[in-house]
Amino acid sequence: MRRMFLLVGGVVALVGATLAITVGAAPGAGGPRYLDAHAPIKERVNDLLDRMTLAEKVGQMDQIVIGKLRAPTEPANGDCNNSGGNNDPLQTSCLQRTLIDYTTGSILSGGTDNPADNTGHGWAEQYNTIQHYAVEHSRLHIPVIYGVDAVHGFGHPFEATLFPQSIGMGATWDTDLAQAAGAATRQQLLATGGNWDFAPVQDLARDNRWGRYYETWAEEPELAAALGGANIRGLQGGGFDSPQVAATVKHFAGYSQSINGHDRVEAQLPIRYLQDIFLPSYAGGIDAGAATVMVDSGSINNIPATASHFLLTEELRHRLGFKGVVISDYGDVPALQNTYHIAPDFPGAIAKAVNAGVDMSMTPFDYVGWNNGLIQDVQNGVVSEKRVDASVRRILALKFELGLFDHPYVDPSTADAAVKANKDLARKAADESITLLRNQSSTLPLSTNAKLVVTGPSADSVSNQLGGWSVSWQGVYGAGHVCCMGPPDQIPPATTVLEGIQAQDANVTSVPTDQTVTPAQQQAAAAATSSADAAVVVVGERAYAEGLGDNPTPTLPTDQQSLIAALKATGKPVIVVVIAGRPLGLGPAETVSGLLMAYLPGTEGGAAVADVIFGAVNPSGHLPVTWPSASDHNAGDFDSGGVSTAGDEPKFSLAR
Repeated sequence: MRRMFLLVGGVVALVGATLAITVGAAPGAGGPRYLDAHAPIKERVNDLLDRMTLAEKVGQMDQIVIGKLRAPTEPANGDCNNSGGNNDPLQTSCLQRTLIDYTTGSILSGGTDNPADNTGHGWAEQYNTIQHYAVEHSRLHIPVIYGVDAVHGFGHPFEATLFPQSIGMGATWDTDLAQAAGAATRQQLLATGGNWDFAPVQDLARDNRWGRYYETWAEEPELAAALGGANIRGLQGGGFDSPQVAATVKHFAGYSQSINGHDRVEAQLPIRYLQDIFLPSYAGGIDAGAATVMVDSGSINNIPATASHFLLTEELRHRLGFKGVVISDYGDVPALQNTYHIAPDFPGAIAKAVNAGVDMSMTPFDYVGWNNGLIQDVQNGVVSEKRVDASVRRILALKFELGLFDHPYVDPSTADAAVKANKDLARKAADESITLLRNQSSTLPLSTNAKLVVTGPSADSVSNQLGGWSVSWQGVYGAGHVCCMGPPDQIPPATTVLEGIQAQDANVTSVPTDQTVTPAQQQAAAAATSSADAAVVVVGERAYAEGLGDNPTPTLPTDQQSLIAALKATGKPVIVVVIAGRPLGLGPAETVSGLLMAYLPGTEGGAAVADVIFGAVNPSGHLPVTWPSASDHNAGDFDSGGVSTAGDEPKFSLAR
């Protein structure tokens, strides 16, 4: 997006000021009850619901991507039925058609939906533009709720401070730290307008072939429940007061144990196993007060979760007592027709989802089909208006609880500082996450005067270090992914492992390698190591997210294993640092002098790795998952049997 349509100027400012006065006015001043900031939320919700038409109600039950508000040029007929694009501006006619004509109640910035000004300030300005239009042009002045995926901090603004991905936070076994990281993310979101966070993932780590493994906390339900609950308390500030952020427990339920390790694939789970193993983790987030729940994209025992009354009503609402908003995942309601073929058309798919317990559909493109389809369902008696009212009541209550009616806008002048804050906390989290897997003959810590060689494809790679959901869905732009390319200059100001080591030891020789190590690079690294005291080789995975990260054989690539073997052959101590979102088959790395699992440690992760290597930090990370002894052996196989068991790794004392 090269430019963005902004509603600025004296007229808009005057309207905004007038609206703020109106919103805060007491009923005695002539304003409706729902605009009385001092009235109980239940009364405000009931008053507003009574004033709404059926079309306005069903619009509240829809979430569409921000691309539907964009177009390369202003559409002459107001038709924004293309998805737009990241480089296209917001258009007045698209805002009018989507937010007003079709009364859409929620906007999503998906994994690649960044504004041209991809800073905190740019995000805040974009949010205000959309929110101003929704509030000032809708008949009842209803604000939108704005959804983003902030899974390890708010990863979209490229200057943002990012924490270790959840699997690394799980290795800290530290609920206070998980809560503090949630609170830091809340600070970023409140400043930029993302008032609905689609995090945390409360699925369990069951199969390391799965591309979302790193988004989980742990394989044990109790640990996942504790960390997720703490994170949610941080995200939501311990409760609702204005303004606020809504957290999301996802993906309900059993999403992480498909039949083949692939994303969005069926699961076959005995009901007792589902209830005893999976539900406690989700319950930890729900009991912590999570405002929303997102539905599993797959099917459980041959029934799509999005259409499962058993999961969404009997288990979630009746068994676990959830009272908040249930949202489908991306495109999952249309999938009931197009993928699962259990509905003849879109209205039929909508009816199945809503009657099962879905309150809001992440459509994400066809808001026209959603509105017309649900209205048709109500008119035909397939969905009752009472059922619609129940969902809309929950959605409106959430908007009031978030303070959106009383404080709908953010201050862009504070946004950049907010997204860049908390670097010390991010470093502490990375320090605590790093897990020592091997320390032969007390090789670690190294002296800060040691002559070191630093090499490997992840030694100086911001993209590899951050993983997915960092600037974009598949990781930092320009990293060679098959999708989602963008401006190559949007590289977060992170400290890589090479930079962290150089900051503590001036006697460092860097031997750069490509992401696929060439024979010449391997030879150069081995030659340099022969005359050094030790080598640090940083290996692992490239960034990925969701299905594009599915891997049937999670092992270190052959070229990385060959590099490690060549360095070992020099006879010098070799320290392997693994940057990855899951346990990997390590090959020759299993017998090196020192072995560290750094997970995906965030923007301060390189400094944290150096802290451990040189003894400034005694590594306290514990594996939150079983490390399989083979790539086809996972926690979900009902038998652990890995080479290391969660929480049972070697430790060592470091000289300071």
